[in-house]
Amino acid sequence: MILTESEIKQALDQASTAFPNFTDWEYNNEVNQQYFGFSLWGQFVLDPEEIMSQCFFITLDTYKEKWGSHLTIGQPSYLWSSANVGDAHLLSTEDNDSLDDAITALKAEMMLLFNAFSVV
Repeated sequence: MILTESEIKQALDQASTAFPNFTDWEYNNEVNQQYFGFSLWGQFVLDPEEIMSQCFFITLDTYKEKWGSHLTIGQPSYLWSSANVGDAHLLSTEDNDSLDDAITALKAEMMLLFNAFSVV
């Protein structure tokens, strides 16, 4: 799926509002060797003062008319993501009908994961 300029702006606004601690939002809006179409990602740097700090990424992407969402470490999610090149998928959702649904699904998966580490 390719988005119009106004749809891209709306997607960027939705993502940055849903994940306010993630910054440096970027996107791809073409079908190529790395993406099936539109893909949007933002990053969270665990310790910005440390040169080798871990970077986490939220990626929201499209395949045909569906939206997917991913939490990765090292790099944003794309077709050739691999732990062999310094990144790893932590969470991915099933395909969703809308960007809102993809965001909601990822937040639910994140809550399950982070609750597993909670001692409270």
